[in-house]
Amino acid sequence: MSRLLTLVVLTLSTAASPAAADTQPGKLPEDCYGVYTWCSWSPRKTTSLTHPLVKGVSIVMRWGDIEPEEGKFKFDTLLGPKLIAAHKNGFYVHLMVWVVPGTPKWLYANGVPVVQTPPRRTPRRTTVKWSFPYYLDTGYKRFFFRMIDQFGRYVSKLPPDLRKRIIFVQSAEGSTGDGQPYKGKPTNPKYAISAKQWSDFRMETWGAYKKALARDPAGPLPILVNNDANRTAEHEWLVRNFDIIGCKQGMFSHGYHINDTQTRLAAWRPFASRARQAGKTVFTRGEQDQEWKVCGWSKRNPPQAFYWSALFGLHCGLDIWNIPSDALVGAKLKDAVEIFTKYAGKYDPATSPAAFCALRRGLDASDKTAFPETEFGKAHRRNTDRYLKIAAHFASRGARQGDPPKALGGGMMNRQRDNYNDVGWGILRGNYWRFIEQIDSDQTSVGYWHVGPKEHIFSRFARGFQHSTGKKAMRFRLDKQFFGGSKRRQSARLRVVYLDQGTGAWSLVYQTPTGPVAAMKVTCRNTGKWADKQITVTNAIFTGSLPGGADLTCQWLGGDDTIFHLIELTRPAR
Repeated sequence: MSRLLTLVVLTLSTAASPAAADTQPGKLPEDCYGVYTWCSWSPRKTTSLTHPLVKGVSIVMRWGDIEPEEGKFKFDTLLGPKLIAAHKNGFYVHLMVWVVPGTPKWLYANGVPVVQTPPRRTPRRTTVKWSFPYYLDTGYKRFFFRMIDQFGRYVSKLPPDLRKRIIFVQSAEGSTGDGQPYKGKPTNPKYAISAKQWSDFRMETWGAYKKALARDPAGPLPILVNNDANRTAEHEWLVRNFDIIGCKQGMFSHGYHINDTQTRLAAWRPFASRARQAGKTVFTRGEQDQEWKVCGWSKRNPPQAFYWSALFGLHCGLDIWNIPSDALVGAKLKDAVEIFTKYAGKYDPATSPAAFCALRRGLDASDKTAFPETEFGKAHRRNTDRYLKIAAHFASRGARQGDPPKALGGGMMNRQRDNYNDVGWGILRGNYWRFIEQIDSDQTSVGYWHVGPKEHIFSRFARGFQHSTGKKAMRFRLDKQFFGGSKRRQSARLRVVYLDQGTGAWSLVYQTPTGPVAAMKVTCRNTGKWADKQITVTNAIFTGSLPGGADLTCQWLGGDDTIFHLIELTRPAR
């Protein structure tokens, strides 16, 4: 046993730290999901006292640091002390070894070709120029897989309390943890790597990690891979080889209102569902990077930006959300962190503690039905005028297009917007929700944008009545498995967040054994503030027996049209 591991054993014997949860084979600890820091963790700056809301931390190591000289590894000094600190703070950990940046210089001295790409602009709006190894070189692969093997040997010798802190290892085959080999095209075309070659190399790397981590006496650590570059071959490999399948979903974690989300979910959800039906545990992670304090849509109101990013991530199926540690100091992002942690990892409605529906409308320029070409112009992704016409059509309810060029590209471009864009391409058109779905949302309510106190986190999106056009009843359907379709009386805490604007009257109706009953009746007092109304009911029946197949109905009673942010149902603590 190394000197460091001897020190670890002595430290653990006296540490007053909460024990990490035992992990069942094929599963992750139930309480590991939620918000983690990003990128590499500093135990001096980030502790359970300075960051009381986080579940865990990321430890990102660079290959050149852990093997600065060929064959001489420094896991003891670079990783060991951080695992001890994680134990003391009660933090979970996920690990990753970056190949680029941080490639060992001795690789090139040993004949591995160095690959150059043009300078590029980063999401932080700085210009960098990186060098890359040629990943398919035989010598490179030999050194790379040896490093992975040594990493597995180190982990297998960790004391149990430290080993339990590690939730998973992310495989980083190329640049950082991204899915491509290079950032840009190689200036020398002979080092270009085809999609098939890169796919084969990625899966070979996953196999090397699987073999290296299989010797762990506590059971193999889960391995997470980048899903952005995954296609059928990679998905099939994951299902065949892993009981716990981790996937990075970067475009679920870098904000909200991201272009092409419909396409991404259409590809991701069938795979995740099929894998779970095959008995696999599936989880995701993604990070928000330092653009949160660079780009206007976020830096002008970080609590609001992170709050809606949390709701978007939950809707898309994000489980572990990495946020830069400087954004997580204290309780600055309390609302975003708490709601994300409450729902992260909850996919079984029968065991979820709660269900929510955050109300919004997404203006999707690719939608020819909602926005006919005869009125709004040709439905082409680069047709800026179409986006502007759609925003103008809803300007009376707050819609705007503040940075039109950033709405035209993909997710990476969306993240760079310096103002709010309410129109996108292939964005989600409806609410963000889990286990409570609004029925016929556009037929029973209208969307609002930037409504109420502009600094408030709820004000970004909303929906409301429009009684003049007959939109007077907003109906919501609870997942049938939440209470198992039982006709027995249920207890639940009902929560409605609404804008106390005007003097409209409304009620929230639910079903009882003797008929519909108003859980709450509210007459707005025109304070102009967001209000949070909650009540516990003990005799509810959730079988879709209200009109329209609803379980809950928000009903206009008279006066002004009330605007709403959230409907939430929480079951009694078990």
